[in-house]
Amino acid sequence: MADVVVPWLQLTILLTVATASHFAFKRFQLPTIVGEILIGIILGPSLLGQLLAPGKEGYFFDPMFTGIFAALGAIVLLFIIGLDSDITAIYSRRNIAIAAGGVILPWLSGYFLTDFMLPNESFAAKVFIGAMLVATSVAVTAAVLLEMNALKTDVARTIIGAAVVDDVLGLIVLSVSIGLSRGTFSAVNVVLLVVGALLFIGVGAFVGIRYFTGLVNWAERKGQRSGLKHTGFTLGLGLTFLYAFIANYAGLHPIVGAFLAGAAFSKSAVTEDFKQGAEYLGAIFTPIFFVSIGIQVNLVTLWDQLTRDPSLLIFGLALTAVAIASKVIGCWIPAELGKMSRGKSIAIGVGMAPRGEVGLVIAATAISLAVISPALYSIAVLVIVLTTVLPPPVFRRCLRRCLKEDLQARLASMEQST
Repeated sequence: MADVVVPWLQLTILLTVATASHFAFKRFQLPTIVGEILIGIILGPSLLGQLLAPGKEGYFFDPMFTGIFAALGAIVLLFIIGLDSDITAIYSRRNIAIAAGGVILPWLSGYFLTDFMLPNESFAAKVFIGAMLVATSVAVTAAVLLEMNALKTDVARTIIGAAVVDDVLGLIVLSVSIGLSRGTFSAVNVVLLVVGALLFIGVGAFVGIRYFTGLVNWAERKGQRSGLKHTGFTLGLGLTFLYAFIANYAGLHPIVGAFLAGAAFSKSAVTEDFKQGAEYLGAIFTPIFFVSIGIQVNLVTLWDQLTRDPSLLIFGLALTAVAIASKVIGCWIPAELGKMSRGKSIAIGVGMAPRGEVGLVIAATAISLAVISPALYSIAVLVIVLTTVLPPPVFRRCLRRCLKEDLQARLASMEQST
């Protein structure tokens, strides 16, 4: 019975503390997601976890429990973003160029920095360190866009579109890294992975718009005639989880499937019902996603590693700076070359900088393959968390300038028309 009760106690603590952090961080005009990640660090093995669960290495919260709810939160968040997106605009030349710049430059920068500062590490380790800097955590940026009601801006559409392309390119990078670490790299396997990912996105979009949207509309009408509420929403959410499952099976992150489903349903007759229902679900589960990122950080282990080798701290700080700078520059330049203003281009670069859960997955893959040491893994986790926490406040300021720029452009257009 105790095992049954514990998850609900954990859920109570997570949601209550996350809500309290929202008020605290709103007062200082900071993104709520930053507060949620910091709360996770406090509740994790770094601080309170050592008191709450001393016999479990400080992990009071069941990783499987938090992992399921965190995944659900990310899926719901990207489903909401998809409902406000135009799926036909994802694979524009500009989005592909931005995503490519945001993948190639961080990968090379991470590799060469590791080669310079840690020359004794293996070639595979250096490749994986670079790979950890590649993937953008669109869920982090999407939360800021949603919070600031900026989902319909050019900046938001470009970031979301480029992030989806980024996920496909990140899949290639991860595949290449694993192949190099095992000595089994195959161009054929990479091509098959990319083709599978593109087929999923193309076929998923077509089937969703052509068939699933009609099915959801039919279920809603049928339900209303039978006196049933939200049947379209329930079926649509079930199909969203199906998309997430297939995306994961295709080698992509499940949130790409959720985004694709949301975009496919964006023109349905029950889109507003989708938005309202998903926002309530997101209010419950999305905070757990960001809290779970902080829970994975173990500052005790990190401190132990740093006391043994202080040079790792210098490497970690340098890697954090390189991770953020390479992503910002790699996305900013293609955006500006794509005829976006300087302010919007920089905002896109900053918005693509958070790494989040995807980087953690790559780090976990590296240590599971014995490519990197536990010490280097601890540093990698710290870098990923820092690149998740630091960009959002800057992105908010950049986004405010972009919104002001758009407002001034609309006012100037109105003056010219009169």
